[in-house]
Amino acid sequence: MCGEIIKCVNKILESKAKDSTLDTSKLESKLDSLVYKLYNLTNDEVTIIKGN
Repeated sequence: MCGEIIKCVNKILESKAKDSTLDTSKLESKLDSLVYKLYNLTNDEVTIIKGN
């Protein structure tokens, strides 16, 4: 799990280093999902975090 998070963060950082205007929202969403899973958050807890 942590390895996936590290890879995702590295991809975001590498992409932004090449072009700071690049849209990394898909990678950021994937990162969010991995963190939610890491902490075993429920759908209700995720909704609270997202502010929806």
